[in-house]
Amino acid sequence: MTAVIKAWRLFGLLAAVISVTICLGLPLADFHSVRGTEFIILYSVLCALPFLLVAFTASSLVVLWPSSATRWILVNRRYIGLAFAFGMAWHFVFVGYFMASFGNRLRWFDLTLDIVGACFLFAMTLTSFRRFSRHLSPANWRRLHKTGIYTLWLLPTYFFLDDYLETQQPYWLALFAVLLAAVLLRFLAWRRRSVVLRSAV
Repeated sequence: MTAVIKAWRLFGLLAAVISVTICLGLPLADFHSVRGTEFIILYSVLCALPFLLVAFTASSLVVLWPSSATRWILVNRRYIGLAFAFGMAWHFVFVGYFMASFGNRLRWFDLTLDIVGACFLFAMTLTSFRRFSRHLSPANWRRLHKTGIYTLWLLPTYFFLDDYLETQQPYWLALFAVLLAAVLLRFLAWRRRSVVLRSAV
């Protein structure tokens, strides 16, 4: 099955799943109120976030649990990452509507972080295509995507922790813990690689 669902076919499937899931949330949103619009803004992030986590941990999963499934994830990481970008495009549409309807209610620091994250996402999306990536050296491409993926991981981690500290709601803490677990996987994979390299010397 995974041999058939790959590359752009996989992206199309994931984009359809994200779109359907977000559309299912639309009746629960009230676009005439701040709180009701904030709901769909957060909901769209949560619809996209799993694909960020999979792209973020893809190489680590292969190191820690090598299998045909984890190798399939790694091979298709580009398309999973593009699915995350697609989901965030929905998010930015809702953010644009919110600002046009209710103005900017974000703190300047939070707004700055959002803009930085959006710039990295845009740059990473463009350079996922050969037409744009050819203007970067392989080393600079890796620097951009490594810095970008950590930035995109860090932003929701910070916001979820900040929301938990402000509201004490357990679901914010749960989301924060999921993101911490993702970076822990990367650390464990790095340790595993280090051990293998030392034993090979």
